[in-house]
Formats: sequence, structure tokens, C-alpha cells
Amino acid sequence: MKNTGPSSRLRLLFLAAVVLPAALLAVLAARSINREEAYIEKQIETALDAELVHVVSRMNAELERLREELERSSPDDAGDPAAVFAVWKEAGPLIRTPFLLSADFEILWPRPRVGASEDELAFLKANREFVTDKTEIPVYQNIVEVYGQEIVDLAASQKPSPETAAGEEKDEPSSLRSLERKEAEPREAPSGETSSPNKAAETARPSVSRAKASDAGAEYAQTQMAIKEFESSENIRRQVYQQARERGREPLSRNVVPDAGTESERKAPGRRESIFISEAMTFSRIIAGRESGLIARFLGEELFLFFWKRAADGAILGCVLDPPALRSRLTGLLPETYTPSRILTVLDERGRPLYRPEEEKGRDWRRPFASREVSELLPRWEAAAYLTDPDLIRSRAGFRALVLWILVLTFLVSILAGGTWTLNTFRREIELARNKTTFVTNVSHELKTPLTSIRMFAEMLKEGRPADPGKREQYLGLMVSETDRLTRLVNNVLDFSRMEKGKKTYAPKLVDAGRLVGEIAAGQRPRLEHQGFRLDVRVPDGSVLVRADEEALKQAVLNLLSNAENYSDATREIEIEATAAAEEVFIRVSDRGIGVPRQHAKKIFQEFYRADDSLTARTKGTGLGLTIARRLVRDQGGDLVYAARPGGGSLFEIRLPRVETP
Repeated sequence: MKNTGPSSRLRLLFLAAVVLPAALLAVLAARSINREEAYIEKQIETALDAELVHVVSRMNAELERLREELERSSPDDAGDPAAVFAVWKEAGPLIRTPFLLSADFEILWPRPRVGASEDELAFLKANREFVTDKTEIPVYQNIVEVYGQEIVDLAASQKPSPETAAGEEKDEPSSLRSLERKEAEPREAPSGETSSPNKAAETARPSVSRAKASDAGAEYAQTQMAIKEFESSENIRRQVYQQARERGREPLSRNVVPDAGTESERKAPGRRESIFISEAMTFSRIIAGRESGLIARFLGEELFLFFWKRAADGAILGCVLDPPALRSRLTGLLPETYTPSRILTVLDERGRPLYRPEEEKGRDWRRPFASREVSELLPRWEAAAYLTDPDLIRSRAGFRALVLWILVLTFLVSILAGGTWTLNTFRREIELARNKTTFVTNVSHELKTPLTSIRMFAEMLKEGRPADPGKREQYLGLMVSETDRLTRLVNNVLDFSRMEKGKKTYAPKLVDAGRLVGEIAAGQRPRLEHQGFRLDVRVPDGSVLVRADEEALKQAVLNLLSNAENYSDATREIEIEATAAAEEVFIRVSDRGIGVPRQHAKKIFQEFYRADDSLTARTKGTGLGLTIARRLVRDQGGDLVYAARPGGGSLFEIRLPRVETP
């Protein structure tokens, strides 16, 4: 069978089991690595958002404490407003302009009198119509507070099921009608208290307030579900905002455009809608059913916070909070604001940071990396986080990508190398099994050939043919030569078996390489010349000593002569010589035969390997001669090499360490 390398089936197996999975892995890894910057951005955004949630929680809790402090420090009865309010103002820096209203919303204090302060006159000018219940102002509410249940219903209606998947498009109008029914129901007026609707001290996010809910756990779960659905679904946000506008509740626009998020979110034109919506209300509606609270009001571009409380006699007293004092108090709530990786601050209604590091004077504060709105009591205020190094994500992504590429490439090389090694091992095992089968067939043939010759000559001699004594002597010589050939073949098989089992033993001694070559040539010359070969022998005049097992070395040389004999073609010339250099002894066997093709030159010493081992090949052999010859020589401390002979043919050279004459 001719050696053709890996079969097509093995190649297909290698392609399907190794190359294709490795290529798929490489593609998936490349896609994952290309998204590494987005992954890192999301991780940083999540970490910073957790800090922002904490800041928002603390600020909302502080607003609630502020309301409670004002309620405790405020007078229960303002019989003498000038004196009572003067004492109240001295009690804390937050109180800027106290006011007092009658039960029917008539202004009792401050009055446009001689000696009135600028703050009092400004209060009357800006707020007279509002506090006397003659005009409406925008009141800010969390959209999740207003539409919490509806958001949950919308999310449920948009999730397809086997029964409703076909009618999914019909769910949206139904959900909107649900919103309309909810809007039509009477809704209690907002109080302006910090505890509603945000409940930030408990959840750090706007929550859904259900006064009639009896199960606090279920209410909290519904709140979180509504928040999650509203923040994650663009479709739900669009529907809820649309419904709010149809009911006269206009969403605020945010002051910032965060850098984190999707590319479409960062590049989206127009304003970014707030989670807070505004509804026009009169003062009486705002405070209906409440005892105290805070009210946010814009005067121009500046935000003011009003505190109010019902007195024992039904009057309403309160004050306008001092904006600088309020900012100072809220700034103190910020955790560590400046680190090597991020900046944390709060932006007011004009997008100005409450805390501005000296190192960051040129920063665009309206472009935070991540932000979160603070409270409906501080509309347009944002807790904002910025990356200290704008290239932080890119540098981290680059480093991670480099490490991942190294790991992926290492993994791919390991897969391909392991797969290739496994395939080659499998292929070699198949070839070895095939060669062993061929070996048995070839050995049978090689054994029959000399046996046939010996039997033929023996029968001729038995019958008395030929009568010529010279011919009889020649036939006897050929029988001895064929017997030697048969013995050599059997020895090769036995030696190979012993070598494989590690049981081959040697008896090294000093051997004259020249003498050994001469004796081998003399013994093989009759048979070779009978077959038409010309044998040239060259040996040195003196002794050329090597330390080796003489029988092993002799067998190696005989195997080389047999190889030259088998692969000679029309030109039947064999040359054997022994030469010596300063440190080495060389035994060369060369011929003018067919030679060895270049692609087979490195494989001819492999066990069972034959360049052409088909049963129809002209040259027979077992594929063990050269393998055994090299092993025998190497076991003596030398080596056997092949080279193409100039002018055609093959040259095999045994190299052994030279031993000086004792």
C-alpha cells in the first residue's frame, strides 16, 4: 500500500473537531474583546450609580430631617409676628423670610410697611398671588409615584404569552385606557413633604406611595418592579410620558447629558426628560389634608424651598429657606468627593456644582459620566459622577483586551497544537497498524524467496545436476549466500523485537573497522557478482579501531549492503569503504541505484517505512533494515546518516568514535 499521508476522512475530522470550533471561539472572543470597553463602562457606571443612589438617599433623608427641625423650631402661635419670627430666624441659618397667613389665605406677615427688609419686600412681590391662593404654580411629582401601578400593568401586558402573543399589538390601547381610568379617579393633592413621593431614606429611589396599601412588603416589591420596568423599557417610558402630557403633566427637562449609556442615548438630539413631572396647583390644594411640608418653587431660574405648617388657631406660618445655607448643608452630606478615579458632586438647578475641585476648573459639568436626579423637592438637581481621567475606560479596556488576546491566542494555539498532535498520533497509529500488516506480508515473501532458491539448488544437487564440479561448487555457494540472507532477515526481525522490548544486549570490544569491512565484502562478493554487481572495496592500510559489538556492527553494514542491492537498477555498482579522521571512523556504503525521493529522505529510518510498500512493487523488503541498522549503530555510540550520492544513487555513512591504538 502506498504511503499517502492523512486520509481525507482524518482531515475532515480535524477540520470539524478542531479547526472549526477554534475558529468559532476566535470569532466569539474577538467580538467579546471588541465589546470590552462597553463592559468596563457598564461596570464603572454600575459602581458609580451605587454611590449616587447613596448620595440621593442621604440628601432626601436630610430634607426630611430639615422639615422636622423646622417644624419643631417653628412657633406654635405667632401672636406678635415681628418678635416671634425674629427669634425663629435667630434659631437657625436656614430661615430667610418667615411668613404668616390667615386661615383664609390672607397675608398677615410680612407687610409692606416702613422698615420692611428687602427679603420681605421681595417675598411679597414674588409670592403674593401664590400664597393668597389666587394663582397656580408647578408642583413636581415623581412619575413612578403617579403611575406606579400602571407601569407594572403595562410591563405585564407587553410580555407575550402563548395565549396573547398574536394579539400583542392590542394590549397597548388597553393599557392606555387603564391609565386613563386611573387618571379619572380622584387623586389626593401632593403635600410637598420630603417623605413623599421619594421615600429616599428607605429606598434611595423614587417610590410608589399607596396610602391604602396594607401589605408593606407587597407595596415595596411593586415599587421596585415599577422602577425597574420604567428605567429599562423605552416603550413604557414613552407611553407614560405621553399619557402624562395628555393630562397636563409636563415632564421636566434635565440639565445634564451623561456620557455613560448607549451611543444613541449620548447622541440623542433635544432635551432629556426627567423622572419628575409638573402639575399646576394652587396653594390650598398643595397643603390640603396636611399639617406641614416643603414646597419647591422656581422664581426665574433660581429654585427656592418653602416650609409651611398649620398653627393651632388654623393660621399657616412658614418661611423661605436661604439657598446658600441649604446648599452648604447639603454639600456636607457628600462622601469623599475627589479620588484618583472619580469626582462626586451635586449640581443645582442651573447645573452648577455644589463642590468644584480646584484641579477641575475647565470641566463641562453638564456632561457627567453618570447622574441621578435628587428629589422632586429639588427639581433639576442632579447627583453627578465624573471620571477623573477621561481615558480611564479606554486604557483599562486596552489592557484587558491585550491580556484577553494573549489568553485567547494561547488557548487557540494550544487547541490547534493539541489537535494537530492528536491527529498526527492517530494518523501514525493507523499507519503503524497498516505497516505492521504489510510487514507480515512482506516478511512472508522475503522468507519464501531464499527458501525457494535453497530448495531448488538442493534438489538439483540431489539429482546429480549439474555434473560439472565447478557448477556444483557455485550452487553450494549460492545456497550458503541465500542461507546468510535468510539468517539476516530472521535476525532483523528478532533484533527488532528485542529492541522494542529493551532486551537487546551487546558485548563491546575493540574492532578494526577496516578488517571488518574487508571480511564482509569478501563474504558477499560471490553472491553480488553472481547477480551482476561490481563491488569496490577501499580500506585503510593500518588499523582503524572502534569500540563496538562486532556482530551488531557487522549486521548494520550487511543491512546497508542489502539495501544497496535491493534498490539498484540498471547500473549495478556498490562501493564500500572505511576511512578515519582524527576523532571519527567512517564506514560508507554507496550505490548507483534509484536513490531516495526528497520527500521520503527524513522517513526512511522509521520502522516499517518504505517509499513504495505495495505488493506489486519490484523491490521487496520488510521496512526494518535501515531502522535496525541505525539503532545498532547508535547503541554503539555512533550514528547512521543518509545523503544523496552525486551523480545518482544513495550514500549511507556510519560514524563511530575512533579509539587510539593501545
